Amino acid sequence: MSDSDLDSLSGLRGVVATLRFYDDGTLAEAAGQLDQLDMQLAAELCYANGRIMHHGSDVLMTLSGTGGWPPRGWMMMGNEMSVCAVAEVACFVRNREASFNDVFRSLEALSQK
Repeated sequence: MSDSDLDSLSGLRGVVATLRFYDDGTLAEAAGQLDQLDMQLAAELCYANGRIMHHGSDVLMTLSGTGGWPPRGWMMMGNEMSVCAVAEVACFVRNREASFNDVFRSLEALSQK
């Protein structure tokens, strides 16, 4: 993935910052309107939340006795802004401006690169 990939996601309506993080939660690259420290903290948050989602998936598989619960992404929605993530790519968006369908389509495409 290149900076231009994150820049293309940043170009979507309502997206204010984008980032990609490594498997240990460290920041790999970022673009947008957050400073470097905030981006590192955001990478750690996104990594931790992704791990929680995977744990929840394991619990659902155990309780249901069936597979088919692997999470691909997640969203944490606030009053004015939200965080959306798929795999190791995440973005911060302004709720009133963003098309969440467009955001998740782009996140999915970027996570495949």
